[in-house]
Amino acid sequence: MAASLVEEGPWKGWKAWHARPEGRFVDGLGDVYYRDEPVNGGPGILCCIETARKHANGLGFLHGGFLMAFVDVTMFATIRHMLDQSAGVTLQCSTDFIGAGAIGKVLEGRGHIVKETGKMVWVSGTLTQDEGAHLVCQWHGILRKVPRTR
Repeated sequence: MAASLVEEGPWKGWKAWHARPEGRFVDGLGDVYYRDEPVNGGPGILCCIETARKHANGLGFLHGGFLMAFVDVTMFATIRHMLDQSAGVTLQCSTDFIGAGAIGKVLEGRGHIVKETGKMVWVSGTLTQDEGAHLVCQWHGILRKVPRTR
């Protein structure tokens, strides 16, 4: 997961994932920006994505499938430091939808590691808008570290 430092514009100083299309599913989500941000006094991640009409459901709110895809991106951003030596796969992800997400506002994914063993990582976090003031969903997941084959 190649990341590049953003050197200009509103995301200056953040790192960007998927800054150029690679022909994969996540290309359809849009540019994802992230930076380290403490969670409950420990290490954590803040991921952001700008939302648009392409992320909408039939009611004009953020689509649940888009939210779950962004949760998965946030989970992997949370363990990004582990991905140099191995890859990872999602074993489980539970998402509780709490509030409707607004189109046109930045979606913020916050995550932290709950526990890590030799092959497993438990992660937890939230998706919010308005700089954390509006809770869209909470989530937790389990990722498995696997050997990198490519």
